[in-house]
Amino acid sequence: MAQRGLDPIGPYPGTNTPWPSVCSVCGGTTAPTLTSIRKALKQGQGAGCDLCRRNGAICPEDAEDILRTAGAEPLEPFPGVKKPWRSRCLNDRCRREVSPAFDSLKNAHTGACKYCGGYGIRAEDDALVYLIVHLFLNAAKIGIAKVGSDRIEEHISIGWQTVATIEMLGHQARAVETTVLDLWRKELLLPYGATAADMPFAGYTETVSLADRSIDEVKDDLAQAVEGELGGAMRTPRSD
Repeated sequence: MAQRGLDPIGPYPGTNTPWPSVCSVCGGTTAPTLTSIRKALKQGQGAGCDLCRRNGAICPEDAEDILRTAGAEPLEPFPGVKKPWRSRCLNDRCRREVSPAFDSLKNAHTGACKYCGGYGIRAEDDALVYLIVHLFLNAAKIGIAKVGSDRIEEHISIGWQTVATIEMLGHQARAVETTVLDLWRKELLLPYGATAADMPFAGYTETVSLADRSIDEVKDDLAQAVEGELGGAMRTPRSD
C-alpha cells in the first residue's frame, strides 16, 4: 500500500476486501483491494488513488478553466480532484453557491451548478434517474441522465444491466440521486462497489457493492427517495 502511495485506515481486511485508505497525492479517501493494488504495481502504474491517476497532474489554473467552462466561478483555491469545490454559478438568473467535485466536471461531464446544470443536466430538463447493476462486479449504481442521451447505453456497453428508470425534471433527478448517495455514504458508510478502472465512462463513486446492500435494498432506497421527491412510483423497464 505504501508503494502505491496509500495510507491504510484500520487493519488489513483480506486480499479481496476493500481497504479504506488515504491517498498521499490528493489527501482523499479510497478503498482498493490488495489484489487491485498488486495488479497496479505490476503494471507500473504511478502512485495515488485511481482518481489522481485518471485526472493526471492538474495545475490550479487549468482546473479553474474547466470549472468556468462547466458554468461556475471558484470561490476558493482548487482543493483537489474529488473534494467539494466552493463556487458560484455563472448563470445571471441563478448565481447560487455550489460545491461540485472536479472529477465529475472533467470525466462525467456534469455541469457545475446542480440547479442550472451548466452544460450538464439543467433544472428544468427532461431527465431520469436510473438504477443499474453489474453481475460480474456484483455492484449497483444510481445515476441521472437527460432523456434521449446515451448515458445508460454507455454503461450497458461494458456489462451493466438496467433495473429501473424514473422520468422527472433535472432538479428532481439530482435530489433523488443525492438522497440515495447520502444514505449509502453518510448514513450507512458503505464503500464503493466498483473502481475507476471498472468504469471508463465514470460514475464509480455512485456505486455500492451488492454484498453490502442487496438488490432489493437498493431498489427500495431508490423507491423511497423517489417517493420523497415526487410522491410517485417507480417505472421498471420492459423486459424483452
